[in-house]
Amino acid sequence: MRRTKAEAEQTREAVLAAAIDVFLERGVTRATLEQIASAASVTRGAIYWHFHDKQEIFMALERRANAPNEELGDRLKTRLVADPRLDPLGELASAIGQGLRAFETDPERSRILTILWLRCEYSDDMQPVVARQRDADIALQNVFESVIGQAAERGLLAPALSPELAARALLLLVNGSVLDWLRAPAKFELTASTTPMVIGFLEAIRAPARPRQRR
Repeated sequence: MRRTKAEAEQTREAVLAAAIDVFLERGVTRATLEQIASAASVTRGAIYWHFHDKQEIFMALERRANAPNEELGDRLKTRLVADPRLDPLGELASAIGQGLRAFETDPERSRILTILWLRCEYSDDMQPVVARQRDADIALQNVFESVIGQAAERGLLAPALSPELAARALLLLVNGSVLDWLRAPAKFELTASTTPMVIGFLEAIRAPARPRQRR
């Protein structure tokens, strides 16, 4: 039984890996289950054992690409709760840098996100995927807003932006940088170029340090 489960998992992974190749080559709309089965060296029946249709394969890839962001956000919030003395904005910049580095050095995730953002024609039958991606962006923005909100509660946020607006601006900065890199990854290093912008933005929204009172 253990061997059977291991073989089933191996087949599932082969299907997902093949789907990445086919989606990248043909785009999601034009890709077929027959092409994915051929690339994975399995039958269509083997695909149906694991996935109902092409959209379900795509959803599995989307979850795989976005799960590390959710885990990173959870670790950041836990860290700030465990030690209230930490600087929320500094910790947020560090976490984003870690996330960018992990993404940049993970070829599978970068290929999946290339499919999600550049090789997918979002027709009506792909609306569940659109909703999932929107939810992933909202979840990441909520993490940003929560941490920036903690900074605001401690008087560390400048009044020009609310935590909500600051979080949205930060998400646009990060997502825009990732998209730019996916379009031409050989032109620049994602982490090295984006981290300074993230740090600069977070420092720009930081409240000025209060002058020390003379005794």
